[in-house]
Amino acid sequence: MTDKSTRGFILPLVVIALAMMGILVVAVLSTGDDDRDSSLQLQEGARSFYAADAGLNQILAQWADSAYETRVASAGDSYTFAWRTLPENGSSYRAVLQRLATSGAISMTVDGRSASARRGLRTVAVVLTVATTFHYAAIGNTDVKFSAGGTDSWDSAVGAYNVAGNIGTNGDIYSNGTISQLSGSTSIKGDASAHTTIVAGGCGKVTGTCTSAAATVPIQSVTCPAGYSPAADIPSGAGITYVALTGTLSVTGGKTLTLDYSHTPYRFSNVTFSGSSILTFTGTAQHVDIYVDGTLNLSGGTIANPSGKPANLSILGCGGDTSNWTVSGGSGAYFVLFAPNHAVTVSGGGAIYGALLVGSLVNSGGSTIHYDEALGRIGAATLVAGSWTEVAH
Repeated sequence: MTDKSTRGFILPLVVIALAMMGILVVAVLSTGDDDRDSSLQLQEGARSFYAADAGLNQILAQWADSAYETRVASAGDSYTFAWRTLPENGSSYRAVLQRLATSGAISMTVDGRSASARRGLRTVAVVLTVATTFHYAAIGNTDVKFSAGGTDSWDSAVGAYNVAGNIGTNGDIYSNGTISQLSGSTSIKGDASAHTTIVAGGCGKVTGTCTSAAATVPIQSVTCPAGYSPAADIPSGAGITYVALTGTLSVTGGKTLTLDYSHTPYRFSNVTFSGSSILTFTGTAQHVDIYVDGTLNLSGGTIANPSGKPANLSILGCGGDTSNWTVSGGSGAYFVLFAPNHAVTVSGGGAIYGALLVGSLVNSGGSTIHYDEALGRIGAATLVAGSWTEVAH
């Protein structure tokens, strides 16, 4: 016989149990939805991240051919790429470049978006250094003068100059101001272009096109590295004088100064080579930068770069000094000269293999500048170590 005190207790208990089970089911379903949404967000975030990273690598691969650094020529300049679609999966990316210093690094941030409706967004950022690309045998920021000598071209990636047909007519010259003299025995085997004017009759010395009122070419200044080269990096000897405190280097009496490739960069204030003295290098060939923040006088000496590659040696005029420079060529004179603040005279008749970018140029000694076409392909961007980062959103 059922106790009247417990009559009707089972039904409410069942109802309560069913309600609790219903709440549990709703909670499980809600949690499942949250987990699914979280998984989708994680998946789309990963896809967006890889889109940003792929965009970064694609821009770096295109850099040498596209010269993106010219779009941010001055400190503070910025440039934004339009969104680009990756053909592999429909994801897209967009990059923003900003020049951090006029002659310095470039900041690049890249946004990536997946192709899904949710379109996740991830961003990576890097700092880049960009090798200067030389597309001319000679550039003057204000004026170019040839009273003798001239230009032609070759390709160091193919082999030695004028061996097995390795000689060409791409020895172009350019001035952001005037080309005020092309006279005497001058022969420009390439094009001549000036932002303002080319001297009357000068085009007769040019085998290619001759163009006035050409667009300007952005030319960056050069920042000096900190401190002069230590004395330990500069071999001593008869005729060689170097003062590390002031950065002054002098080589006289036909002596040879042999620097180690691996001690790059070198920095000096005033450099003088006289009496047929020679600057050369030893060790495993690699790129060397020589910075000079004062005067460079090589009129009585020459450079012998044993690598035979102009891209392996850059002589750079850094800082604000505007003194006149003198350089000379020779059988081993493989280098690029980047001195946008200096009036440079090429003396003597020795050949120069490479390229010159200077404030103004006077070639009066009969030297031929053999432009290395390989220099036009080296403007690649390099990541600064430790600069890669993912930007949090």
